Amino acid sequence: MSYRNRTKKLIFKYGPLVLILLVGLFVWTWVFTTAVAHYLETPIWNRRGVWLGPGVEPGEFQLFGFTIPYQFEGYTDYSFFYAHWGHNILRGVLPYGEEFGHIVIDGVENNNGLYMFPPYTALFYGLGILIPVDDWGIGLLIAICGYLTAFPVYGIAKELSSNRRVGEIAALTYLLNPLTLYHTTYLWTNTAPFILAFFTGYYLLLRNHKSLGTFCLVTAALFKQTAWFFALPLVMHLLVKTRPVSEDKGLELPPNESWLEYLISRIDILSFAKNALLACIYAAMVLLPFYLAQPQMIDFLLLAAGGFPLESFTEPPKYGQPMRFQVLPVVAGRPNLAMILDEIISSGALLWFGVVIFGGLMLIENKKECHMQQYLGRILFLTMLMLFWVHLMGPRGVFKYYFTLFIPFFSIFSSASMIQQCDEQVNVSLSMIWFPFVATLLILIPPRNIYLIFVLLLFICYLLAGPIGQLWQMVTKPFRRLVPESLSNRILSHFHG
Repeated sequence: MSYRNRTKKLIFKYGPLVLILLVGLFVWTWVFTTAVAHYLETPIWNRRGVWLGPGVEPGEFQLFGFTIPYQFEGYTDYSFFYAHWGHNILRGVLPYGEEFGHIVIDGVENNNGLYMFPPYTALFYGLGILIPVDDWGIGLLIAICGYLTAFPVYGIAKELSSNRRVGEIAALTYLLNPLTLYHTTYLWTNTAPFILAFFTGYYLLLRNHKSLGTFCLVTAALFKQTAWFFALPLVMHLLVKTRPVSEDKGLELPPNESWLEYLISRIDILSFAKNALLACIYAAMVLLPFYLAQPQMIDFLLLAAGGFPLESFTEPPKYGQPMRFQVLPVVAGRPNLAMILDEIISSGALLWFGVVIFGGLMLIENKKECHMQQYLGRILFLTMLMLFWVHLMGPRGVFKYYFTLFIPFFSIFSSASMIQQCDEQVNVSLSMIWFPFVATLLILIPPRNIYLIFVLLLFICYLLAGPIGQLWQMVTKPFRRLVPESLSNRILSHFHG
């Protein structure tokens, strides 16, 4: 092959991805530098912030003659919490104590309560403060982590679809997603490091690097408690034995074999034990020094998992409080229903019921040698559904920035073909471009008192992805006939990786 032909092949193969990454870099840099300029406008270090949308009360804008209420929801957590904790960790103050929540800088005293995150978050903040800029180094690291997440998003979508172009579109929709741009690149909220660690780890699992994948998923858990739920898909993948191609009995019980014997025959104890030992050693190396110095660390970490009942069943929570599913009947004027839901959700019963259900579905998922990509795709999809349930039914409640975790999922699972994982290769479809943005706007735009109804709608749509995909095919079939088949084939040929 000549040098010219080799160059053309490389450009065709990697050129679109490079262009997408450059466009994303330009947009992210512009948004980030705008945030830095706004952040530095306030001279008092613990009150610095950027534009937070309309604030406590929803704003309005006009669209095609309709008045649309909106509320982005944002807080000055960065200066009040992150910068404070970053300075304290560098001063040698241990995180799991009351003194970590107190600091005086430039004559300004700041008190922000108890630190209740795993150790890596505090160390990450300290690393950001080490950067010789005016306290926005943590924000720079957060933005870098957010941008780098585009790489595993591309890799996962490419592997699951066996189509490079699908991966490129997933990376593009992730990098240009307004929820990520607002909460990660502009507000500098703290979810980006653990999101990067999780999706990098899952990509490594797809590439059959189990030990490295396990290492990354444990890293995610050392940043944020939400990542503890990632243990479930990891355990199921490591625990369930790969079945040979010849075995095709599904859940049918083999003759003369009990359910217990059948389940034991499906378990790969050796692989699980090896990777579980690796995970435990790594986690212990990080956690043990903090635990020995501050045994109360466990109590502090569990604070983030706890919830609290609604203060009122006739008025929504105040702006500074997390939003919970039981607020929806409060807004609808159904206090009795809100009271019942509040009692059930606050107990954690609904949360763990859903986690057990999705864990069971992961356990019985068909894991065959020749269909490992499809298997891991289904496990990842079930993980997303489980996270939907956790965010909807968790006793603690959620803020909008928590949903930055779902943006990579929206970019990867943006069509019925990607969700169902039935085909060896998935072709590009129009929904891969518009769906991630529509799903995002349903979270970003609506007022905080009602947006969880749209999160529930997205959850239901994903549950019914199969029938909805078939309906979409029926509706769009007459329009597809308007495009000559030869032209359609020529266009699609450019999107086969």
